[in-house]
Amino acid sequence: MKGRLRRAAGDPVFDRYRDTFLSGSSTLYPRIAVYAGSGASHSWIWFADILERLGLFDVRFIDESSVKNPGLSGFDAFFIGGGDTYETASSLGEDGARAIEGFVRDGGFYFGSCAGAYLVLSGVDLEPFTPFNLIDGGMLNTMAAPPEPRCLEHKYKSAYGDGWVFHPVYGEVTLALRYRKAGLRVNAPIFGGPVIGEALPDEVLAEYSGFTERAAYLWPRREAEELMMGRAAVLRSKLDGGDVVVSGPHLEHPLYPAANAVAADVLQAHCAERPRRVIKPSRSSMSNGDAALFLKEIKRQVSNARIVGFGLEKMPVAWQLGRKVWEPEKIRMFLECAWERLPFLEEHAELMDPSGELEPLANGYANVTRFSKSLKMRIESGQDSQAEASGLLLPLKELTARFLSLYFRLRLETQFGRD
Repeated sequence: MKGRLRRAAGDPVFDRYRDTFLSGSSTLYPRIAVYAGSGASHSWIWFADILERLGLFDVRFIDESSVKNPGLSGFDAFFIGGGDTYETASSLGEDGARAIEGFVRDGGFYFGSCAGAYLVLSGVDLEPFTPFNLIDGGMLNTMAAPPEPRCLEHKYKSAYGDGWVFHPVYGEVTLALRYRKAGLRVNAPIFGGPVIGEALPDEVLAEYSGFTERAAYLWPRREAEELMMGRAAVLRSKLDGGDVVVSGPHLEHPLYPAANAVAADVLQAHCAERPRRVIKPSRSSMSNGDAALFLKEIKRQVSNARIVGFGLEKMPVAWQLGRKVWEPEKIRMFLECAWERLPFLEEHAELMDPSGELEPLANGYANVTRFSKSLKMRIESGQDSQAEASGLLLPLKELTARFLSLYFRLRLETQFGRD
């Protein structure tokens, strides 16, 4: 997996976007908010990967309270990935919906993938989703009584009013693009995202055109094809001064650079219509000798938790948190996100506040290690582990958001804050 990730990250497709965003061209260098709050699963960390590849470092990872107060007015783009759409919509509430709509109407860019797409479709007309009506489109993957799945029962469906949202295919699909190079095909994974109906034809950026050998069929293949082929997968719509983009598949998945390029295209097109912002972050030395000690402790705790995480992945267990199923591998995905980036923090220790930034991370990862070990012991002893999993995964998600916000601050300062 690491080899595939390295090859994907080094794909030359990213070069032209980096050149545009980091050069002196007229393209706006955007301030970006990524939603990592209630309802968000692990997939929001994929946005960190794609944004880093694009040379975009003015990024913050925020929760529902930040969306509602102070709001999104300080940002140019807002990304929401996969997760529990009900929990996200309930946590954001009407105040969050108004904040997002006002942000877009004032010229902002909204990108919703999977759950983030369901959230804002006009056809998802049921509480708590009704206030989030940003783009015309409905769901074709709904049914009062879906047939039994052929596999992946725990991934198959979730309640929606008196019926169900169901997922006939899980894994890699092929998309036919309908913008720029119309007909060009790219692969991307779908892990529960919508099959979109009732969309305006001129707003469709890509449609489902095939399945690959990496697709799992929860329905018979022919029936899945009848439902999905030729249907909208990615939409883009104008809303006053801003843009709304929704995608059923995860265009941001780090193993799919061609799909990443589709997301980059729509973001860059939005930014190209706006004046360029000069980036002048402050760069000051805040650190002392404590920074190295805290970084050493963070590295030790992340390493220990990773070892436990490897062991958990060998255990046949999963947990239901809200409406979302979490497998043990998600624990290590959060940890790897930090582990791969720790060397950069060590290289720039002098730019961090030991007590304000590093000490909370060190304490947080120490707690993650303790919870991971406790979780593993309960599973090995045959005890229920639901409470321990919730007590580990949710704080780990928040901790990863804190880590990544710090990491991107450092990347921004070192990129633009040179004396």
